[in-house]
Amino acid sequence: MTALRCTAKLLKPLKTKPAADLCAPTNCLGDWSANVVRYARKPFVIAVAEYSRIALILPAAPYATLVERFQHDLPYLLRYLRVPEVQIEAELAAMQPVRIAKTNSRSVLASINNYDLMISWLLAGGEDWSTVDLMQRIAEDISKPNDYQPTGDAVRVRFGLEPMIGPAMREQDRRFGEAYRQSSSAH
Repeated sequence: MTALRCTAKLLKPLKTKPAADLCAPTNCLGDWSANVVRYARKPFVIAVAEYSRIALILPAAPYATLVERFQHDLPYLLRYLRVPEVQIEAELAAMQPVRIAKTNSRSVLASINNYDLMISWLLAGGEDWSTVDLMQRIAEDISKPNDYQPTGDAVRVRFGLEPMIGPAMREQDRRFGEAYRQSSSAH
């Protein structure tokens, strides 16, 4: 079991009562915290994993399918980080059921706010960034809660894998982006 811990700002459009008295997460990445942000007047959700600070960025609408889309898109991010398929399947199984809850960590919320600022800055530069590009950029971001290692490497370590973020991964960025875009457009 894991929780998608939402800010009050995100709970309102979700129209869901947050669960109380949740057990500790049973998955490698822990609970996820999420907030709704706006870029070019469009709402997006930034969800950040508690133990690694990796971020998943999703269009917010339709809010009713947010949890389903979160679970659908997470494997693409883990594949980008070269997590073996068997571990991805185990992570998704360990996350069940995903429960909506209130946020409980100021530190994770600070990471969400930092990513929001980073994304705003990147988008203001005039370059065309997709959500895939932004997630890849965040995977390379160095995070204090991860002992100053990239968030993508923190994910890999949580799965018992060697760190590897950097130039070697950039070669696969294009293929990951194409697969994710095709899957998202079909969804």
